[in-house]
Amino acid sequence: MLDFVIGYAAGSRTAARAASYARSSAVAEVAMHSNRVEDLNERIASLAMVLRAVWALLEEQGFTQEQLIAKIDELDMLDGTDDGQMKRGAIDCPSCDSKVAPGLTKCQFCGAEIPPILSDPIGNV
Repeated sequence: MLDFVIGYAAGSRTAARAASYARSSAVAEVAMHSNRVEDLNERIASLAMVLRAVWALLEEQGFTQEQLIAKIDELDMLDGTDDGQMKRGAIDCPSCDSKVAPGLTKCQFCGAEIPPILSDPIGNV
């Protein structure tokens, strides 16, 4: 009977310790995700400032909002989908029309050069 009580007490402590670890782990994970969200918010704010500055410079050079929208639409269609996003995906080779994996600089079938804006539609050229 003493073994049972000792085992039960040890098990209770282990269960309590496991629950404590789980709570600590959950708190740490929430903190980590919170930090990542803050980092992303800072990056978005920085990008917004850069975009405002670029647009101000373009306006000073005489570019219009219509031209900006046309360019956005043009870039949006580089991935073949009018969805307001630039996704990586296979593209058509400008020479042989074969599908070329994103990031490649040459067609794997005919060897034709893939323009950088097509090979990486996200802009990481």
